[in-house]
Amino acid sequence: MKILCGYNVNIDAVYKITGEEISDLMEIVDMEELLENIRDAPGEIRSISDLVAGLVLHMQKDTGAEWFIYSDDVFHFLKSRYYGKSEIRLGGNMGIMANVMSHMGADQVVMNAVGDIEGIKPLMSGGNIIFSGKSVPQDASTSKDANEIIHFVFDFSSGTRFDLFGTEVIVARENRFIATYDDINTELTITHEFEEYSREHVTEMDGAIISGFNQLQKCYPDGSGYTARFEKAHSQLKDWKARNPDLPIHVEFGHFMSVDMGVSIFTELSGTVDSIGMNEDELVMLTELHGVPSDMIRKMDACAILDACVKCASSTGLKKIVLHTRDFIMGIFRKGTSTPLREMRSMQFGVMCAAAFAASGKLPERSQLEDSVSGLARSEEGIRQAGKLQDLIGGEQFEGGVCGEYRDFLVCILPTIICEKPVSTVGLGDTVSSATFLRWLELGGNGKG
Repeated sequence: MKILCGYNVNIDAVYKITGEEISDLMEIVDMEELLENIRDAPGEIRSISDLVAGLVLHMQKDTGAEWFIYSDDVFHFLKSRYYGKSEIRLGGNMGIMANVMSHMGADQVVMNAVGDIEGIKPLMSGGNIIFSGKSVPQDASTSKDANEIIHFVFDFSSGTRFDLFGTEVIVARENRFIATYDDINTELTITHEFEEYSREHVTEMDGAIISGFNQLQKCYPDGSGYTARFEKAHSQLKDWKARNPDLPIHVEFGHFMSVDMGVSIFTELSGTVDSIGMNEDELVMLTELHGVPSDMIRKMDACAILDACVKCASSTGLKKIVLHTRDFIMGIFRKGTSTPLREMRSMQFGVMCAAAFAASGKLPERSQLEDSVSGLARSEEGIRQAGKLQDLIGGEQFEGGVCGEYRDFLVCILPTIICEKPVSTVGLGDTVSSATFLRWLELGGNGKG
């Protein structure tokens, strides 16, 4: 398989934060300011108080989030306090997905290589990658190193406890809070080399997987909005489709800084790409399109999630949504675009890759994939949700999951394989989506072969 990959890659500094460390951070900020920031979340980081508020808020809610850092001082505080103690990993949806597909058997993966490429290359375990780009030279006129794209990923575990000024907080499930310092991916930078290579070779490609739209900013320092940057990337996807109408394009969605942006970009992309992948938090952002109560989605209720996905696809014309959660993965797709067997086998491959990565923090060789997850079990909650969905749609058990029909769509749900003590939750969604997409292409894609 030959696959195009855009647009975002970065370096992740992954740090497992404890309750004691949260308490230490609370001691260095003003209590009233912190409580105000928790009550009225800024959604971005311009002070240490903003940072602590984001951590506390999402540990309370057991949700993942990504806030951007707009302060050099906060960045240097984080770098000096945590970078040396962190696990340095490949980051960025596109970077992770390109690495997964290359490692797991793709013949050629063409990356939109931005930022510190020489620093990123050693973090990639896969071969057969074409790096279409070059490192950006350092610009002495700016306060940032032009290549500095570090995302501080704070993993938190279930059972973590800390005292919030007299109220005990107990984290119910593992997740992560990401503090992002990045002026390259926020521009949705597309290298000249990637533009030229993809234009010349798109007819030879078997598929394309795209991400990074969630890095766009609502407003930039020059006063402009995200529209022009989005349209440049969207035009590239349209051009690929014009040159190669059979090219399957999958987009991995991500957490947007505003609901309006998320809804607008989802709607625009749905008319161009073939499938969009997301998690339950990202589906909540699309409430305007589906109207399903967010609490039902966040509870990972499979029936509510199915209803929301079908309404999103129906209202926008999208062919397929892949929804991945901790406990199950679900694919809803229009009849004639794929088959239940192809969907289930590709999702099974994706689930195994994600479980193997969660358990060890690295991908196994493909020949050892099944052995690497043999000691892990299917999610009991995922099995329960698959049963609920079967009751709703009248589907049948198939390839370890359930398949059926719902409102002119075919639907497949598969319980995930759970690692109770994951090395990290970072990149699991990207891993499952990209591995699923790779296997889907191998099995024929688009109902072919």
